[in-house]
Amino acid sequence: MAGHASNLFKSRSTTQEFLFSRSEERLDDDHARKLMRGGEGDAALSPTPRFSDMQDRKGLVRAIEAHMASVSALCALAVKIERPAGAKADPAEKTGLPEDALTAIATLCRTRKGIWARIGIERFVCVFPHLTAADGHALARQLLSAFPETENPPFTIGVAAYPTINDVRTKMVDNAEKALDHACFFGPGTITGFDAVSLNISGDRYYQAGDIAGAIDEYKKGLLLDPADANLHNSLGVCHGVLKDFDNALSAFENAIWLSPQEVMAIYNKGYILLLKGDREAALECFLKADACEPNVFEVVFHIGQTLVEMGAAEKARPYLEAATLANNRSGTAFKSLGACLDNLGLTKEAIQAYKSAVKINPGDAESLSLLGRLYTERGESLDVASVLCEQSVRLSPENGLFRHRLGHVFLNQGKLNHALAEFELAAAMGHDSQPQIEETQDRMTASRAS
Repeated sequence: MAGHASNLFKSRSTTQEFLFSRSEERLDDDHARKLMRGGEGDAALSPTPRFSDMQDRKGLVRAIEAHMASVSALCALAVKIERPAGAKADPAEKTGLPEDALTAIATLCRTRKGIWARIGIERFVCVFPHLTAADGHALARQLLSAFPETENPPFTIGVAAYPTINDVRTKMVDNAEKALDHACFFGPGTITGFDAVSLNISGDRYYQAGDIAGAIDEYKKGLLLDPADANLHNSLGVCHGVLKDFDNALSAFENAIWLSPQEVMAIYNKGYILLLKGDREAALECFLKADACEPNVFEVVFHIGQTLVEMGAAEKARPYLEAATLANNRSGTAFKSLGACLDNLGLTKEAIQAYKSAVKINPGDAESLSLLGRLYTERGESLDVASVLCEQSVRLSPENGLFRHRLGHVFLNQGKLNHALAEFELAAAMGHDSQPQIEETQDRMTASRAS
């Protein structure tokens, strides 16, 4: 893990849990939004005769620009109609949603002189002139109150207003939808206003999709709304770290730590950036501080142990790496690092078990296969097994001179001198210092012929 900026400790916050736990619903809705923004979507989601005033996203934006360009205050409600448990959306459907829920949305818009649009299979946006965000919340409560006897409220609602920060009027539609994404975390019947957390959630989605620039834009907008949001500073720092802009990343993490001194994510991330910059001692100090704030977080204890091994303190590293394997028993990397630590301590049998676990988790881990083969060779036992392991590592990484060197050692111990010489010569050609072994093998071959 060390050496890769993508291993920054992104988030264990509720926003991150929300993104993962509701990923299936997100994919369906994203598909619907893509359809709406193209010609295919307009046909698939066209209004029914009873709701002929319902527009699509593009029509809604045009209507705002044409009829509300001079209005100084606007509010928008993004509404998701909740389906019964187990029901799934059909991207091709034109109706199929509860008629009473659609009627309630249409009635609210018509009576309050609003305009509305369908922006997804189950999503709608209503825009009202001359109303504030507080007014929007009141309208949202009114919409929910239309179903007072319903056990499971049929709506989840996000509210946004214009003006907000430096956004243009039409951006309010997107902001309302981001507020709805935020509201979906809390479930049906929820009303959530557009705020810094909404932008943090939106930024996380860009980040998970690999659009780092888009994520940065969202986090920066969030900080315009709430400069004291430590999680936003941390998220911004992660993006800078992924882009290897280490100075700006450190600045962002330090801001997050200043705002929330016990926040383990920001402390860990600062340490990780320092590690990438080559300052192991300062990085270790951050990791230890993070562990003191919240013990036994996998990323934290793993990097404490890894850093201590790199600093030559394997004895101190061992309990942290053992804790890492307990915190995440599916991490092949943690078991491999534990194996290296135990190997450094001369605990060969224990190191073999750790490497075995690493290979069991990831059979394609050429390094662990090679190291396991080396240990078997050094113990002078199971040379056939050692040969299989080292040969597999070479098949996986044929250009790795060290792996070929180790395979040569197995062959040498098996008395397969021709095979050993071939591997040592290939290892030397790849830059590994195998000349002493080449000479030793050649001497043995000469002695064997002489006898």
